[in-house]
Amino acid sequence: MVTPSPFAATLARHSVVAAACLAFNCNIGAVHAATAITSDAPARLLALCEGRRPSQWTAAERPALDTLVDEVANLHAPVDANVLRGKWRLAYIQPGIAGAIVDRRIPFPELPFNENYQIFGESTVTNVGQLLGSALEVRVSGSLYEDDPADLIAPKRFRAQITQGGLCFGGGDACLSLPVFDSRTFEFGLRTTGIFDAVYLDSRVRIGQSLNGGGARSVQVRVE
Repeated sequence: MVTPSPFAATLARHSVVAAACLAFNCNIGAVHAATAITSDAPARLLALCEGRRPSQWTAAERPALDTLVDEVANLHAPVDANVLRGKWRLAYIQPGIAGAIVDRRIPFPELPFNENYQIFGESTVTNVGQLLGSALEVRVSGSLYEDDPADLIAPKRFRAQITQGGLCFGGGDACLSLPVFDSRTFEFGLRTTGIFDAVYLDSRVRIGQSLNGGGARSVQVRVE
């Protein structure tokens, strides 16, 4: 007798409940609550990452954190795209292939006292990278959509059509327009496409994986 893997069993459970939900037009959020995977790994990841920046992690801390990020990613947890809406602060970067890190649309120097944010709306995304705190920021923004709205299990793929970028002053809307960088063509232009997976997503912490560059994973904590 063949015993199904934990992931196969989880996927089957999610698929049956989701299909029933779609058939009876019920609330997808209720499906996620009903099929939630029991693990304390996301809570441990949040506790470690809250209030920290990528530059603050030591070489000694990184192996254990990488193991925890992998553990959370391997949960293949339910993903509700609505939970993505809000402002998320970058807390940790798990390098991808050949040490690749964040895929920048407007390259800028990383300084240890600055913050990096992503702000998601219903169908929009804005990336914010501080240069001199909120007094000087790089922002890029565009539209956001799901590859497959029916896909309810991580990793869930999203695409962002980046259409504008700029250097912004004083935390307001006074921005100097700049071209954005396409890491696939290594060219600057007026628009580019960013592809990423939601590897894990709940109301407090998320793991995203960039598919444009070397596959780096970013851990973000919700701030708004």
